[in-house]
Amino acid sequence: MIENPEAISDFINNEIRREWEADAKSERRDPKDDPWLKTLSKRRWDLKTVRMDRIKLDPRIMSSTDVKSGYVFMDSLAKRSQELRETIDRFASVIWPVIVKKENLMLVDGYCRYDTLKAMNVSRIYAYVGTL
Repeated sequence: MIENPEAISDFINNEIRREWEADAKSERRDPKDDPWLKTLSKRRWDLKTVRMDRIKLDPRIMSSTDVKSGYVFMDSLAKRSQELRETIDRFASVIWPVIVKKENLMLVDGYCRYDTLKAMNVSRIYAYVGTL
């Protein structure tokens, strides 16, 4: 877990950005036109604890499917969440904070972590919160 705001910003703008850019390309979108990626470097990042019931899920992500490949986000999420739960239970694994936008507490990264912790009845979660 990273606590220093500048280090969080570096981590998100370098490491996590690559994942989001790859996601945009896989969805046949130009990362340069992505509204979220455009604001990323302008955000100030802090580590916070956030109530789970305040975090919002992006309906576009939750309903994501790919007819050609048969990929259904919700099915994949359920499988990955079960695997993460087993890892946490078996090895007491530590997990990364989720990533949310400050303005609406929309979850932008960490759906599996969020889903797993919610199923475990965790009421507060660590989050990297990005503020414009």
